[in-house]
Amino acid sequence: MKKLSLSGIIWSFLFFCMACDHDPSSSPEGPKGELPRELTASEIKLVEADHAFSYDIFRRTVAYDTEKDNLMISPLSISTALAMTLNGANGETYESIRQTLRLQGMSQEEINEAFRSLIKLLISADPKVRIQIANSIWYREGIPVKEGFIQRLKEHYGAEVGELDFSDPASVTIINNWVEQNTEGLIKTIIEKIPGDMAMYLINALYFKGEWLYKFDKKDTRKADFFPESGEQIQVDMMSREGKFATYSGEDARLIELPYGDSLYTMSILMPGDPKMPIDRFISEEVTKTNLDAWRSNLHVIGNTQLKLPKFELKYELTYNNILKAMGMDIAFEEGMADFTGIATTPPLFIDNVKHKTHIRVDEEGTEAAAVTSVGIGITSAPLPISVNRPFVFIVYEQTSGTNLFMGKVKRP
Repeated sequence: MKKLSLSGIIWSFLFFCMACDHDPSSSPEGPKGELPRELTASEIKLVEADHAFSYDIFRRTVAYDTEKDNLMISPLSISTALAMTLNGANGETYESIRQTLRLQGMSQEEINEAFRSLIKLLISADPKVRIQIANSIWYREGIPVKEGFIQRLKEHYGAEVGELDFSDPASVTIINNWVEQNTEGLIKTIIEKIPGDMAMYLINALYFKGEWLYKFDKKDTRKADFFPESGEQIQVDMMSREGKFATYSGEDARLIELPYGDSLYTMSILMPGDPKMPIDRFISEEVTKTNLDAWRSNLHVIGNTQLKLPKFELKYELTYNNILKAMGMDIAFEEGMADFTGIATTPPLFIDNVKHKTHIRVDEEGTEAAAVTSVGIGITSAPLPISVNRPFVFIVYEQTSGTNLFMGKVKRP
């Protein structure tokens, strides 16, 4: 299948938003299922924080990675990995990560408990949709990791913990096997090799598989025209289905909601209202929580119409260091400045890299998608030794007056 451009179609796979900001009209007949319970006060705060973080990091990703026609991120995966990392931060480093995640006003215990309970709720929300959310910690053998840090991540994030010999290439295989297993093979690797100054990896893996509430018939899929922003015309596999659809159409945007399972999880398809508006500009100016709330509140059902949707599959990856620095947590990446004494008092630690990978497949049956986020914790480099190993001059002087008492040279000590 040829590569699709995002000029004609843009979707956001924001798991929190779809699960917890659900509008009953996203399914023409209303939701067939409901959440097992109401959200707690802490979960509501966490979802509100995720809304702000999700749209911000999505816009920044699109603006930063202008080379890619197609991209996809999982804000939930990124925020979960960073929330685990937050447990090891102190002082200004802690505040910078918390603010980047928009979690100001929530204590560490409240944040941890909200993630624990919300993840559990998301996994069990719709029995017809399969969601796996797994976390792990892998650290270099001999690093004196604090037991309290490990226990918090085990208790609240269900983290698997492994102490490995990072000098052994088998450690790379162990970590990547965990990634592959917890993404059902959609993502096979997150690291290629382990640098000598790497102390720890904090990894989140997320897997989603949902069948459409109303499936497309494979026999109706045909080659059809697709029009990228370049002005060319390409052929793609276009799925087709007749039925009722919850939609919004205005001068600012066009929106259609495609529900999965019992309709608690939904894919939103978004396009600019003006066909001439570049998709990147649309994302930058229009794709906000405020606008999505307004558009979804004005959904109406169109009956007996035909929907044509490209069948597509894409993979994406990006290192998020620069984006996260720009979002306010630059100190966490600075050797000698970052404070991760909550992980270990020695050696000094900092965030070396934040890597993110995603994979999505959309076809007649539904959607299968996965994401992995890895936070690599590095060891601050020791200052290089200063070696006076060649001829030198020496001066002994009084600092206040600058008087030189002795001056000399040494060519052969």
